[in-house]
Amino acid sequence: MENNANDRTVTSIRLFDTTAEKMFDAWTDPEKLAKWWGPKGFSNTFHEFNPVPGGNWKFTMHSPNGADYPNESVFVEVGPNRIILNHVNAPIFKLTATFEPVDNQTSLIFEQEFETTDLFEKVKHICIPANEENFDRLEAVLGLR
Repeated sequence: MENNANDRTVTSIRLFDTTAEKMFDAWTDPEKLAKWWGPKGFSNTFHEFNPVPGGNWKFTMHSPNGADYPNESVFVEVGPNRIILNHVNAPIFKLTATFEPVDNQTSLIFEQEFETTDLFEKVKHICIPANEENFDRLEAVLGLR
């Protein structure tokens, strides 16, 4: 587990005891993705999910306290070892998820590049722990917890 941030980017890294193929599947199978996407206690309703370059991903994230957060992203790149998408509603950021095979494991490198330094400063304290919760939930979906 590693986290760092530069002037606009939060980078979270974790080594998973799984293959890059299974990791990719957990990112592109909407049933699996809906189970792990977001911090602990959140759930998701997907409205549109088309994981191809130019495809849309529209969903509502539901917080444990009942608040709903509409999200919209557009896929830029979808390949077996990397997914890039642009989150096009606030907060605006580019997400790059890279799946690097390491022996019999996979390193997930999760980079969120925010539109401005000011926006980054406002959200980084939320993103770093939320990314770790996301990774915990991903491990559960992959059957690793």
